Amino acid sequence: MKTKCILSSLALIIFAFLGGGSIDGKEFGVFGVIIIAAVVLAVIIGIISAIVENKNKNKRLKMIKEDEDNSTDFDRSVFIGDDRCKIYFDSSKKQVMIMRVTTEEIKKEYVDDFEFPGKDLAIYISPAFNIYDPVNRRLLSGSYNDFNVKYKITSISEKDKNTDVTINNSIRPRFRLYMKNKAILIEESHGLMAFSESGRVTDVFNYINANSLPEKKGDKSTINTKFVGKYMFVMDDFFKVLVLFENNIHEIFNYSDIIEVSYEENGTQLFTKSAGRTVGGAIVGGVLMGGAGAVVGGLSGASKQNKEVKSMDIKILLRSTSRTSYVLHFNEANRVLKTKEDSDRTLYETYLKNANQAKDILSVIIDSAKQVSAPTVQPVIQNVSASPSSVADELAKLAKLKADGILTEEEFQAQKAKLLS
Repeated sequence: MKTKCILSSLALIIFAFLGGGSIDGKEFGVFGVIIIAAVVLAVIIGIISAIVENKNKNKRLKMIKEDEDNSTDFDRSVFIGDDRCKIYFDSSKKQVMIMRVTTEEIKKEYVDDFEFPGKDLAIYISPAFNIYDPVNRRLLSGSYNDFNVKYKITSISEKDKNTDVTINNSIRPRFRLYMKNKAILIEESHGLMAFSESGRVTDVFNYINANSLPEKKGDKSTINTKFVGKYMFVMDDFFKVLVLFENNIHEIFNYSDIIEVSYEENGTQLFTKSAGRTVGGAIVGGVLMGGAGAVVGGLSGASKQNKEVKSMDIKILLRSTSRTSYVLHFNEANRVLKTKEDSDRTLYETYLKNANQAKDILSVIIDSAKQVSAPTVQPVIQNVSASPSSVADELAKLAKLKADGILTEEEFQAQKAKLLS
């Protein structure tokens, strides 16, 4: 805050000089002295602030050490946190102690009937924390402000719609961090997720229905996660389900419902990959759009071109009439990027990299869905019954496939013979 005040004052001084008209040598010398003095003052304030903060930290650490040495009624061997907030776990008492430390005092809060989960289910990123008790299915979440700790216990079991289902797996729950202040609890054995932001649980939901849940067995997780741009992809490869987070909002998609993914820049489609296409009754898979899907211009990093980019979107086409698509926006600057400028080009390259990652994930999902739903051997083109009036149309389509290099001469002749037979 002090640094900002100094910079603001410096800016006012500059404007004052500029408003006064021309500056001669003497005034310029005075102006230079003022600038140097302001810089030196800012450095001094920064050094003093660092010294004071280090002194306060040492004082808090000393207070914690004295409190630990003088207290024998609570096990302090297992904990998470730092010098401002420390959370201890007493396994014998099944109790948690939350300790807020300031340079003036120490405040303590206790949580009863809480099983120690292990540090993999206890995360702390100042000033927030999330701790999950998988035995009692209770999520302790909270954060501290200047003087106090605010926390809440959320009963996950009460919000679980799959409580009356036989669970045939022993997969351990886990946390996944999403940005600095967001965390996702994944309780795979119950097909459930809980979203927490800044130490506050905002959403608990089931991503798998009760009828399907018993199908998952064993103790090996089938969930993968990927943080891309402002999105978190959570993929269950057993149930073929994608949970997509955008900040505190989630969307759930079956792999099989995603039939196409495309990249659009300024509304122009540069890449598309489809789960399959139907041309005149003939089923054509990836071959129609190219061996690896449809590359219409390619999603490449031509960022050195002098262009202006307003939108960078990944569009997901869905197998639904009620909701036909879902769009991921990757121009997080929310303004026109001019790639001839170094700063904008750097942003463009970063956003393009993120869009590429999202495109790759969704392309793999499309392929995964096809492997499950498609026959072991899927012919490129299946024979269809055609009336004489439609034969010419089918021949024209085959000719175009050949002209585009999708069909070889032999394949073209074979399909032509089937149509004419």
